[in-house]
Amino acid sequence: MRQLSHCIKNFTFKLLFLLALTLVFNSCVSHPYIEPEQELVLFPEELYIPQTFEWKELDSDHDIEYLDFENKTFPIIYHAVKINLQDPDLQIEAFPGTPDIPTLFKSERTLEFARKTDCTVAINASPFCGKSGKWDLAAKLGSTRQIVGTHIINRVEFSPPNQRYAALSFTKNETGWNAKVIRSQTEETLNNCDFAFGGFYVILENGIEQTFRAANHDSRTAAGLSEDGKYLFILVAEGEFPHQSKGLSFQQCAKIFKKMGCSNALEFDGGGSAQLCLNGKSVLSYPNLRYQANSFGFRY
Repeated sequence: MRQLSHCIKNFTFKLLFLLALTLVFNSCVSHPYIEPEQELVLFPEELYIPQTFEWKELDSDHDIEYLDFENKTFPIIYHAVKINLQDPDLQIEAFPGTPDIPTLFKSERTLEFARKTDCTVAINASPFCGKSGKWDLAAKLGSTRQIVGTHIINRVEFSPPNQRYAALSFTKNETGWNAKVIRSQTEETLNNCDFAFGGFYVILENGIEQTFRAANHDSRTAAGLSEDGKYLFILVAEGEFPHQSKGLSFQQCAKIFKKMGCSNALEFDGGGSAQLCLNGKSVLSYPNLRYQANSFGFRY
């Protein structure tokens, strides 16, 4: 009996150790930087942008669609969702969402959030740090989080703005939601919004693709808005296993959004944090073990 108990404990320890290793290595995948000009030559648009996007119905009662794209030649796998923000039944959910949460708090995975809130669509949002205030190994493996940048829920500020970074805000109107991509998080730019989620950088502004000094392919979570503001587009690219999918650069994400019909777009936290859940299930081809600092989603 003792031998059986010892074997079970040993198996449990090995399993947990392997899971931890998976989390660490998936988060430390090498993504070499290349010159943007090189990227245009090595990875032409036809490798990752189809001639037409094949949208599929996600909810027959509402104007919400999704698509999956894969090209084994690149290789690349990404997923996208198109949401009509003017649907009067559309509701926004977010974690954290209670006003008594401390600066440092125990987070939850986006998948767990999606299931708890019954969201049709849920994604991760902001960059974050751990107890030390740094993005270190403890932050990657632990669940204690501090959001870096703005997080506003029902006009209550949970985390202060960081003017270095961009944000996506939502304000309720008579028929649905007005959304805005904000280049710099400040009290002025976030004034009077009902919800705001901080990200990293604007990649598409007024239809113009933004430039960056270098390009690297990685897992990405990003969001864009159609020119008329009616539709929100969500894009999540896989990149934790480069042999299967290299991920996308900021520039490539911008090109995809523009092709979809967006005029403005920003990047949220990517890498090992990137997650997209539809109807309570992750769409990624690999398990995501990361505790994301904050998540938001939509339900009807």
